[in-house]
Amino acid sequence: MNDTKNQIIEFASFTLAESSDESALVAASDALHTEFFSQQKGFIRRDLVKLSDGKWADVVYWESRESVEKAMQNAPANPAALRYFQLMDNNGQNDPSGGIMLLSIAKSYS
Repeated sequence: MNDTKNQIIEFASFTLAESSDESALVAASDALHTEFFSQQKGFIRRDLVKLSDGKWADVVYWESRESVEKAMQNAPANPAALRYFQLMDNNGQNDPSGGIMLLSIAKSYS
């Protein structure tokens, strides 16, 4: 990850639905990674992070804005993505992308 000039970080926060549990989320996250993210052009890496009080976030690194936009178009047709989205409490909204921020990397440190 040396050349970060065009890379995008996708930060997608969500609340775990009351009808879901942490182990189901992790299992669905594993399937999402294997069956969707790892097959997307421009995908670099992904972290599932636990925030607080049932809140979580996916932090996904992409080679470019075009890569993440294409993946966002592909996600609704992917069964693993749909299973993952069903575990989220979207407060009556039908669009799981409501909590997504796309961030441009200004400078990277290691």
